[in-house]
Amino acid sequence: MDMQSCLMGSHQLHEVSGSLVVEADRLFDGFGFVEPARVTIEDGRIKAVGEAVTDRPTDVLAGMTLLPGFVDCHQHLVFDGKGTLEEQVAPCSDDELSERARANARLALEGGVTTLRDLGDRNFVTLGLRHDPDLPTILCSGPPITPPQGHCWYLNGECADRHELIAAIHERAARGCDVVKIMATGGNLTPAAPAWKSQFSADDLRVAVEVAHGLGLPVAAHCHGVQGISDAVDAGVDTIEHCSFTSEDPTLQPDRELLERVAKSRIALSATFGRCPDVPMQLPPGGLPAWFTTMFESMARVHELGARIVVGTDAGIMPHKPHDVAPHAIDALLTIGMAPIEALTALTSGGADAIGLANKGRITPGADADVIAVEGDLSSDVRDVANVAYVWREGQLIGV
Repeated sequence: MDMQSCLMGSHQLHEVSGSLVVEADRLFDGFGFVEPARVTIEDGRIKAVGEAVTDRPTDVLAGMTLLPGFVDCHQHLVFDGKGTLEEQVAPCSDDELSERARANARLALEGGVTTLRDLGDRNFVTLGLRHDPDLPTILCSGPPITPPQGHCWYLNGECADRHELIAAIHERAARGCDVVKIMATGGNLTPAAPAWKSQFSADDLRVAVEVAHGLGLPVAAHCHGVQGISDAVDAGVDTIEHCSFTSEDPTLQPDRELLERVAKSRIALSATFGRCPDVPMQLPPGGLPAWFTTMFESMARVHELGARIVVGTDAGIMPHKPHDVAPHAIDALLTIGMAPIEALTALTSGGADAIGLANKGRITPGADADVIAVEGDLSSDVRDVANVAYVWREGQLIGV
């Protein structure tokens, strides 16, 4: 693998066909804990929760908790964490990036990420991975839309004016992309595009949303800066990625009026949480301690106001963010004030709903049978969510 996994190795279960019954000590269904902790799977879907509806023998996983597979709303499958973002892709052919993306997607699945959204590849190379049963369910944006030399320009999504912006959205629809990703502000990993600075006007964002929605596509807006966040809310984007509330002065906190508008909008905030505890954290030159403080304090404030917060790890950008890192976002979710059940919901059904997949992220009758088992009792210690032991993707046991 190009990136190191940060999750536990799994034991081995025998794969079975047809119906499958699994029982554990606890079961979190994507919304809360339910009893008895038993799930019946048939033909890739959840048939029943709790009651026994088949005479097939039950696999009993003592000391474990069952829950839906993790939903990571923001990954980059073409990145491998080695060097700057441009250095990670520039030397590679599209075929090489496609194979890297495949390996990274498999790593994510083995770590319990059964659904992910890729929000920035190069030249649409991830689109071909979407129907592989050995990979997670993947939604793709293709190259993120950015101004010339804007954040992640080297992924070939540059648009010089509104005409090109509209054309780019039509191209993504024609290619069958699942979502439009637009870089509303700069980013910390593109030095020429400051993270706090808006890259598109409020009118351009509004037009982008109107065009995308007219073509049946949601819009994910990359937003670090407070003005970009404000403009994204006004434009009616579907998710705000990062939403770090930063300004040119990184110590400056956003005003309450913006926080209230963000929360009231009910736009899902895809928070860039999650880092592998066994890998040293790397930061851009000069570091970002003040920026991190502002982000966490602002997220805590907007959470208090009732904002929708889900997990989009930005997996791939640095070594401490491998593609199976999603469960490690739990610490950050708790830090901003989420209750344990809230945090588990953000990792499962909340994320699925944010990206428009109501059949994912839940263990309820009729939902896709994306189920994982973790070692430990999540009702006692939610941090055990990182101890992934077994993964089923639409009812099929994933070998690791």
